[in-house]
Amino acid sequence: MTLNEIAWSFSSKIYTSTEEFNQEIIDYQKAIYKTDEKWKPNEIVFDFPELQIQYEAWITDASQLLDNETLLDEEDAFDEDNSDQGMFQVEVVSHLKADNGANFTALEFLFKSHNQQANKELGDHVFFEGTDEDLNIIDGLPLCYIACGS
Repeated sequence: MTLNEIAWSFSSKIYTSTEEFNQEIIDYQKAIYKTDEKWKPNEIVFDFPELQIQYEAWITDASQLLDNETLLDEEDAFDEDNSDQGMFQVEVVSHLKADNGANFTALEFLFKSHNQQANKELGDHVFFEGTDEDLNIIDGLPLCYIACGS
């Protein structure tokens, strides 16, 4: 899968332009790999009109969740045992819809995945390490885990 060979660092910057985001990915590939040949922004990476992504983040409360997000374990998410200086480590699930109503290109998927996480603290796990090859179907939609490392 194209995405599992792509280097990217999630940040707090929210992108409004896919063109700007694409150029940043190209520049990042060149900085890390000395080439951008593995980045294929128009390649279809998920042939579904909708899917869910799951990722880990630190949040202060549920107000940081976007309208299309839920917590995987909402019941225990804000327990004191899960707290570190007022921040709670949670698993977030986001519902994404393809712009064309049919599938996700590498660029659209990474663009939307990045912006979903931009308003949350990721700790030192900001480096994109790819996605699951085998998707689980949860609530009728494919679920893709976003793997991040430090």
